[in-house]
Amino acid sequence: MSDIYRKCPNCGTLNLNSDYCKECGTLINTVLRRKQERKQRLEKKAIATKSQRPNKITLFFERVREHPNVFIRYTARFFYSIWIVVLAIGSFLAFIIGYIAA
Repeated sequence: MSDIYRKCPNCGTLNLNSDYCKECGTLINTVLRRKQERKQRLEKKAIATKSQRPNKITLFFERVREHPNVFIRYTARFFYSIWIVVLAIGSFLAFIIGYIAA
């Protein structure tokens, strides 16, 4: 087997046949580091897409609120405000039920 020397980018120590630095513990194997960075990017992307995806009703109201016709735009704003009130009441009831259950 051949010996592999890797220099730590953090402290500059030469390490023999090791994936982590013996002095500071930094990951020095570039293949493992790239796999780890790729995994972290995919996790961040998955979390971002799940948390930022609005439902279809909200998307519909946001598109219609910018409609060129004034009557449709104000009607959409009226129903959108009703939709916000319904969501607020629903979240309040969910909070109360969760508080009682705990």
